[in-house]
Amino acid sequence: MHTTFGKFIASVCVVAGLVSHAAADTWGPAFSLGPTKGAVIGTTTTFIPGTPPAEAETGLYLWIGISNGTSGLIQAGVDQDADNSYCGASATEWCLSASYFGIGGQFDGPYVAVSGSTEIGIAYTLSGQTWTQTVTVAGKVVSTLTSEDGPLIEGGWGTGTECQQNCKGTASVQQYLNSVIYLSEPDENFPNTLGVGAGVVHTPMETTDGGQTWTIASITLPVYTAPPGNDN
Repeated sequence: MHTTFGKFIASVCVVAGLVSHAAADTWGPAFSLGPTKGAVIGTTTTFIPGTPPAEAETGLYLWIGISNGTSGLIQAGVDQDADNSYCGASATEWCLSASYFGIGGQFDGPYVAVSGSTEIGIAYTLSGQTWTQTVTVAGKVVSTLTSEDGPLIEGGWGTGTECQQNCKGTASVQQYLNSVIYLSEPDENFPNTLGVGAGVVHTPMETTDGGQTWTIASITLPVYTAPPGNDN
């Protein structure tokens, strides 16, 4: 995300074992899983962010995150600030990048401008202690980033609709398609850790290997209107 502001994990995602940092920001309905009995070791999804608000405010951040209680937050996604010129976006586009929040602050990969209908491929993969984020559009890699968190023991997986400063909310639904979550060991209880916000629609979680790999065909997050306060 734009380095002027820091993206943080929504308190609604605590149920997923993700870290809660921010109390003043507002958050849209989320789809949130965790903690696992082992570790989250990877994920892939196709993200369609939807049309950004016509009157951009600072700042709106949409992302898919994985973390645990002690590590940083891996959170590739799209941003909309009142001025998105830093990525070359028009008023009807988002700024897209790989992104990470942890010790030392916020770190971002290269940015590109994308429309709301863009199908964005997001993959988080672990090799040893190193996580690599890979963000693709139409099969082309547009942003990457690495971090050193290792396996996310008792980790969680969840979506974030984050409003800071004067953000008023979203203008359209968001979709996550063909999401796959990879665990270090089978956990057939993983679906029972699920928490969903009001208006979130999703297909059932499925596994074909006894609970080590989980797939979710579709997650749709509703339009979110930020409540008054925090200059919204």
